[in-house]
Amino acid sequence: MKKKILLCCLLFLSGIMFPFSYAVKKASASTPVVYWEGMQLVKGQVGKVDILKPINLWKRENNKLKFVRVLKPGEAYRVYRYDAAFGGQYGVGGQYFVTNMKGYVQYKTPSKLKLKLVNPELYGTKLTLGTVTQEQTAVLAPGVTQSKLSVKGSKGNQEIYKLDVDQKSSQISFETSLAKDQMIGFETVNSMAHREEDEGKYVIAGVNGDYFDSNGAPTDLTVHNGELVTTNTTPVNERTIFGVSFSGKAMIGNPEILLSVSANGQKPYLINSVNKRRFAGHLVLYTSYFASNTMTNELGTEVVLSNVTGQLNGNGQVTATVKEVIIGKGSAALKPGEFILSGHAAGSDYLKSLKAGDSVTINASYDKPEWDRVQQAIGGRYHLVKGGNAKTFNIAGAHPRTAIGIKEDGSVFAVVIDGRRAQSKGVTLTDLAKVMKDFGAVEAITFDGGGSSTMVTRKQGETTTSVVNNPSDGRERNVSNSLLIIARRQAGELHRLLLNPEEVTLFAGASYKDLKIAAKGVDKNNNTVSLKDPIVWTSNVGKFNSDGSFTASGIPGKGTITGTSGTVAGSVSVHITNVLDSIKVPKDTIIVDKNGTAAIPASGYHGGMDVVRDPAAFTYSVSDNLGTVENGIFKASGKDGIGKITISHGKVSAEIKVITGNPGPVIIEDFEGDISGWQVSGARYESVKVSPESVYVKEGKRSLKVAYNFIGTTGTSGVYASKKEPIPVMGAPKKIGMWVYGDNKGHWLRSQLKDAAGKEIQLDFTKNLDWTGWKYVEADIPAGLTAPYVLEIPVRYMQVSDEHKNRGQIFIDQIQAVYE
Repeated sequence: MKKKILLCCLLFLSGIMFPFSYAVKKASASTPVVYWEGMQLVKGQVGKVDILKPINLWKRENNKLKFVRVLKPGEAYRVYRYDAAFGGQYGVGGQYFVTNMKGYVQYKTPSKLKLKLVNPELYGTKLTLGTVTQEQTAVLAPGVTQSKLSVKGSKGNQEIYKLDVDQKSSQISFETSLAKDQMIGFETVNSMAHREEDEGKYVIAGVNGDYFDSNGAPTDLTVHNGELVTTNTTPVNERTIFGVSFSGKAMIGNPEILLSVSANGQKPYLINSVNKRRFAGHLVLYTSYFASNTMTNELGTEVVLSNVTGQLNGNGQVTATVKEVIIGKGSAALKPGEFILSGHAAGSDYLKSLKAGDSVTINASYDKPEWDRVQQAIGGRYHLVKGGNAKTFNIAGAHPRTAIGIKEDGSVFAVVIDGRRAQSKGVTLTDLAKVMKDFGAVEAITFDGGGSSTMVTRKQGETTTSVVNNPSDGRERNVSNSLLIIARRQAGELHRLLLNPEEVTLFAGASYKDLKIAAKGVDKNNNTVSLKDPIVWTSNVGKFNSDGSFTASGIPGKGTITGTSGTVAGSVSVHITNVLDSIKVPKDTIIVDKNGTAAIPASGYHGGMDVVRDPAAFTYSVSDNLGTVENGIFKASGKDGIGKITISHGKVSAEIKVITGNPGPVIIEDFEGDISGWQVSGARYESVKVSPESVYVKEGKRSLKVAYNFIGTTGTSGVYASKKEPIPVMGAPKKIGMWVYGDNKGHWLRSQLKDAAGKEIQLDFTKNLDWTGWKYVEADIPAGLTAPYVLEIPVRYMQVSDEHKNRGQIFIDQIQAVYE
């Protein structure tokens, strides 16, 4: 009995000790595989203890300690909890504990990021929107972090992208960007970022900005690098503005800028707007930000101002000289260094009083003094969070969203939530407000959403930005402006070598032609740096061969692959395994001529990752003496037939159907599986429908029912049954056949085939379906086509005569390719 107890204890300890454990918990499908300190982190683990000196392992029973055994120096154990009982003890699994004795044990804990990846419910972000099932975080640059969160909630799945910006970093700044550097026009956020990069700026990230009109002009206040670009259009109670002050402080508010012009020191005259459409009775100031010209009609007066000095902004003053007064023409050309005042009616009358050589002063001030000299400003719409309170909106609809928020400490974060997809439904404004508050916003607003919602980032080691979210249009939409995050620095000396991926799992003894490890150099601030020296690769768990390939060690374990450029190196953590969870093959059927050959590619998976494709890792068997497999190549015998090739390793395997020579008919659709992918269409019908059938069946348990009603229609009518993805037809069969339960209604039955060159062919089974009950029919495939084929529309049931329009139904089963 004592031996049994001791054996149980040892078996338990083998499950909690590493790295020699055979009972390590496998990560669930939703939990990423994370390595730390040479081991895999498991669910619930918070750290580990290294044994420095002999110390007792205890088991807690009935609030007492029971001695188990003495742990030896060099051993290490996963830690799942810690409490103060019995002088402070580490829980190493179940009811087993190690006492915290200084000098006897050393406790270590992973980074919060790694703990969050394995235990998102304990360390991850908490959102009222739902449960965060996955959270990925990456540092883009000092002071800028990007996160992606996958959320599962009662209202559907959501994918959230977040940028955190530390305003205290002196090297980080915000900058607004206009589409093509003008008010009128469209451009993607990524393109705007790339233009800024072409001008020598280091763009870290960006999001789309303001709402816009049909010409691409942003609707509300925009300030770029301390210069007013345009004024507000939206009513004051329907807009909010994000801004960055002269001192770098982020602000959210609702400022209105007041502008006036005076000539020769006389009484000031109100300027209604800047770079906006000229309305009746208005006086508008145009700058080169607007377009190539003022886009006005001839019903007004325009004054060209030159010798412009000063900066157009709140608490600012601009002086200029009247260059020219233009009456009754419109669309005056806008040139760099010049402004144009354009007036209609009363505004026109005022401008007519000016003459060339007059001195003009333009004054500007905000109604809220804290916005004076604002350096960047961009318009938004809904004030989501105000004074720390999330607002509720009586506006229906879940859509993609973009928002920006300010935390209590003054730091800023931007959020993009994907929508209109199965992976991410999108959110209402009310839910968006809750999300922003959950993230810590005391103030938050929306930018434009829907298909405009876009986030771009420059990942570590990359030379430019790329889109990280999934815009709902299926591609990035052209928008009016964006808010970019800029780094004010130049690249320095090579400091680190970034290797991607950071961790790989390889199969013991397997060879890899290309490990696909990308290497990039960065300086201390994560700026990309060119590598002057070639990368030299080494590893302690395998060897690099002269042809550049890598052969993994034949012994399972952990180690590293190291890349070195000059004096700088980077490493990839390597896990060598000899266990596969599954084997996958790219094709489920191959057709080979007698005595012919064909490659049999296979991939072995471990922990959800493709870890080996080396044929030497697999065992192959071929049924019915149809051939053999050597080094992943199938060689057919001289026999006609249908069989299977089994690829296996250990307890896992995969199968491929193999057809050699002339096998006769091969079933390509039997309707026994999931037929939800079948769909119906037609022409000139009252109604058409396809559905699974379990009564009228030729073979197995199901067939396909095709129902139609052509009554009362004129012209050629038809009902068409097809799959969302065409049915592949392997090889080059001679015919297509099927079993049809006819309705004796005299219609035309055909299929539509397409060859590899894209040529579509109609195959006729009968032009007069004149039977009731089951009948096998075939149609010849014409010579001269390019194999392989796909069956695009397996069933086309048609009537060309108006005199024979009726209703009925047929049943289809056992669609087959005939090779004889």
